[in-house]
Amino acid sequence: MITLHVLKLLENEGFGTIDTDLFFEEAPLDSTGKPKQGLWIVPRASQVTPRNVRVQQFDIYSRYTNKLTGSKKLEDILDFFEQNSAKPCVLPEVPPYSATTYTNIRIIPLGSIENVGTDENGKIVRVISAEIRYNKLKEN
Repeated sequence: MITLHVLKLLENEGFGTIDTDLFFEEAPLDSTGKPKQGLWIVPRASQVTPRNVRVQQFDIYSRYTNKLTGSKKLEDILDFFEQNSAKPCVLPEVPPYSATTYTNIRIIPLGSIENVGTDENGKIVRVISAEIRYNKLKEN
């Protein structure tokens, strides 16, 4: 669920709007059944660490008709993660979905942009991967 909070952080930083062009664990379709353009975040299985430090790896996918748009969005997010990886931050609550906050967050990029191909509607799909190291602060 911490990946939802990363999505909120991206929204707060101006990378998009949740449920409009930032999506949680899905690549949704529009009302005509065609894929929506935007970014979606998907958690991956991660290692368990001792001493109350948790690790969550995740992928952020992009799907856009314009080949450059998705690549640029992911590049900007990678830059944001790289610039902030050295300093810990707090991830915000995501009302009404989650009142949990996280402290001492470090988001570390794990690689560069990868083109994973085109979908059945001809939209380019790309992905970046990152890792969150964190402590759970509080849960309401």
